[in-house]
Amino acid sequence: MTDNIPKVTVLTTVYNGLPYLKESIESTLNQTYSNFDFLIIDDASPDPEVIKCIRSYKDSRINLVINEENLGVSKTINKALKLIRTPYVVRSDQDDINLPDRVEEQVKFLEENPNTSIICSWEHTIDGEGKYGKDWKRSLKDYGQFLGPVLLGICPVWHPSIAFKTQAMIDCGGFKTEYVRAEDFEVTARLASKRYGAAVIPKFLLLQRQHQASQSKEFEKEQADMSNRIQKEVIEEFIEKEYSDDLSRFLRLEKPEKKKFNKEYIIFISYIMDKFFKNIALKQNLSNKELKSLKSVIYRRIGFGLFISNLLKFIPSVMFMPIFYFFSPLFINNLRQGLSRIYNSFS
Repeated sequence: MTDNIPKVTVLTTVYNGLPYLKESIESTLNQTYSNFDFLIIDDASPDPEVIKCIRSYKDSRINLVINEENLGVSKTINKALKLIRTPYVVRSDQDDINLPDRVEEQVKFLEENPNTSIICSWEHTIDGEGKYGKDWKRSLKDYGQFLGPVLLGICPVWHPSIAFKTQAMIDCGGFKTEYVRAEDFEVTARLASKRYGAAVIPKFLLLQRQHQASQSKEFEKEQADMSNRIQKEVIEEFIEKEYSDDLSRFLRLEKPEKKKFNKEYIIFISYIMDKFFKNIALKQNLSNKELKSLKSVIYRRIGFGLFISNLLKFIPSVMFMPIFYFFSPLFINNLRQGLSRIYNSFS
């Protein structure tokens, strides 16, 4: 009898959603793994055709809940967490397409990896017409590779293809309403800072739709500003607040707000970074492998100029900075801006 009780809920939150909603729903109903609950919450869509579309499917797995007023993404997902009774949740956006074995693969992975709380998969990108675009591939082999991107201001798991353990999401506090436009990154950052496990299934399980009406296009700057705030808040869990702005900007490859980007600044950041890594290793009880993975993620992004800066601190600035840029080429925009200011001062 217990074999018939679903282990997983597919959760789709809807606000309008047409014309892509129909294809999204059908991609869920036609999964190879069929024993699931399908919770669809309509967040007070003003378009009456949305509800008509959902109700046109006479599938007993569908549980349609209609919000009386628009709650927004965070409150709607938190409402769903109170309704869900299965140990696993697969989140499915209203305009994406689940490939046939997505639910099967994600349930299997979560069952076989008890220390992993949140996962995603590789994703194909499609446009509004369904044409293929960029492919997204990544690996997360240990906790260091989960936390590392968060410290850089990058979300390490892609939320269009996420699945998670229901209780883990509840225990960590669910979604936060104050991080509007970046709720996905914030909850992921919180899971990482609380040392939950994450992974990426190395298979394409989703067609992630990008189109002009998507929120990621419409609110890019707002999302970026909120992501910067989240990154800085996580960094402040491991370093004094007085250093967090400089460190968060450096890790985002940005110049300091009120200081010169020069040899003295690089040496200063090197000191902070050394302290930062020690604090993380102690607070998160990192193994040597996890610390090595964390550092690898960081230095792969910012380059090795900082890593070797202490070896070069006795050489003149006129030699120090070119060597730094050689080993950290992504910072070259700072050099270009500096040269531009020098050129403009003589013009």
